[in-house]
Amino acid sequence: MFLALILLMVVGTGYGMSIQEVINRALEKNPDLRAMKEELGAFRGIERSLSAFPNPEVGFESGFILTDRDGRPSGRALYLLDMSQEIPLWGVRSKGRDLARSMSNAFSMRIETRRREIIGEVYSRFYEALFRKEIVNIAKENLRVSEEVLEFVKTAFDLGEVTELELYRAMRERDIARTELAVAQAELSASLRSLSEVVGEEIREVDGSLSSLKKLRDLKPEEVPSVKALKAEIDTFNRRIDLERALGKPDLSVGFVIEDSEEGYYGLRGALSLGIPLFYRRQGEILEVVSRKKAVGRLVEGEIFRIKQRLLSIRQRYEALTTSLRSLEEQTIPTAQKELQLALRSYKLRSITLLELSDTRRRYYDLLTRRAEILRDIHLVYGEFITLGGWR
Repeated sequence: MFLALILLMVVGTGYGMSIQEVINRALEKNPDLRAMKEELGAFRGIERSLSAFPNPEVGFESGFILTDRDGRPSGRALYLLDMSQEIPLWGVRSKGRDLARSMSNAFSMRIETRRREIIGEVYSRFYEALFRKEIVNIAKENLRVSEEVLEFVKTAFDLGEVTELELYRAMRERDIARTELAVAQAELSASLRSLSEVVGEEIREVDGSLSSLKKLRDLKPEEVPSVKALKAEIDTFNRRIDLERALGKPDLSVGFVIEDSEEGYYGLRGALSLGIPLFYRRQGEILEVVSRKKAVGRLVEGEIFRIKQRLLSIRQRYEALTTSLRSLEEQTIPTAQKELQLALRSYKLRSITLLELSDTRRRYYDLLTRRAEILRDIHLVYGEFITLGGWR
């Protein structure tokens, strides 16, 4: 009976979406992830802005010489044209380009962190739906056995072998099994709606086996996307410090001036401008960035410690649950299955009462439900592992 029920669970999941299909749909349609990918394009503009060559500045002036007492212009108009060009030194453009690329890389790590969170959430909700589907199958099998017992009791009652009280008890057991099936089906529908919510489209059926478990691979805290994102942010601060130091050095501008004089000739003058930082130029900005870098460094230490503890907790819970599952499948459930089969035969031979049969049947299906719950819990633990970075 147990093997037949497991076969029913596997065969009955052939028309829904697989876990990989659901994850692909979620990554394609999730609005948060799509918005972050669009935002990533902004760093191309930042890179172009920081690495661009400065535009030249052009000025033009025109006026009259005032010579009379009334202040009215007299004489001819005078003109002046000047142009200056800032010359970026000290690798400012290349340092700006490196900063923009580092910012883009840090944001990409944030996207990967969010991507892992979505995959973990989808995985957990998917296997919650598979768990509810398995509970429906268990409830169906329980109802089938209840109806089989009821038919036997009805026949025995017609023959005068059992009392009306026993008939009512069998009918009550059948009604309870129907109610449990209806509740299980409602919870399955709710779990599918929950999965649809995170995927971004309606999921009507899921395809997979709750018994299919994945092994925990070795994962170093330094490989976790959230840690990589913080380290990438530190690299961004280093690049910003390099840029601020370059901006704090003397800057150079060259240009020329063309003007005409009152005597009627034109003059051409060259211009060279060198800005000397006398009062700790850009030091405030550098101190700010250094402080933020140190703060993120502390966050990295805390995140690594937190990840280590979570990985240890995940592995301990995973091993404990798989050990309990193995004990149920290898010993407890096979024994309970034999007890139920023996109880069914014994009741038909009038060796035990209907109450004893009901207790035996209830214990067996409670064990099947407990097995499904342990499988669900194992997948939920693995969903946490995926969130940290365990999904390849």
